[in-house]
Amino acid sequence: MAQNNNHKGVSLAKGPVLIIGLALLAFGILALLIGGAHGFTAKPLSGAVSGKQFLGLEVNGWSSLLFIGAGALLVFGSPLHWGAKLMSMVVGIGLIAAAVLAYLNNDSALGIFAANGLTELVWLAAGALLLLLALLPRVGGAKRDDVEEDYDDRDKHGFSAKRVVAREEATR
Repeated sequence: MAQNNNHKGVSLAKGPVLIIGLALLAFGILALLIGGAHGFTAKPLSGAVSGKQFLGLEVNGWSSLLFIGAGALLVFGSPLHWGAKLMSMVVGIGLIAAAVLAYLNNDSALGIFAANGLTELVWLAAGALLLLLALLPRVGGAKRDDVEEDYDDRDKHGFSAKRVVAREEATR
C-alpha cells in the first residue's frame, strides 16, 4: 500500500527567511538593550528624530522595535512554506516602505523611526531580499512517475473497485 505523500518538495524560502528573521531580531534586541537606542521620542509626520549609532546604523527605540517586530514576524512565519512566503512579502514591503520614507525625509521615517543612509540601505536590501524569497517555489517534489502503481483503493466498507474490474474482465 502506497503512502499518501502530500510533501511537494523542499521549500527554498523557509531557511533563509528564518536566518534573516533571527538577524533582524538579534540586531533590534542588541540595539535596544546595549546600543543605547532606547529613546522613544517621536515627532510623527512633521518632524525629524535622531538616534544613536549602533554598528553604523542610526537607531532609536522605535527603529529597534521595527527590527524586532520584523524579525519576530519572520521567525514565527518560517516553519511553514506558505507562512514564510507570506511574512516575507509583508515584512519586505514594510521595510522597503520604511527605507523610502526615511530617504524622502532625509533622516527619519514618518518622524518616528530614526535612520541614516546605512539604515535605509539595510532596510531596502533586506526588503528586496525578502520579496525575492517570497517568490521562491518548492523544489524536488514527487513526480507522477514516482507514484507506486500498486495501491489499495478500498472504500470505507472494504469494497475494492480493482477487484470488481478484474472479475468483470475475467467473465468476458
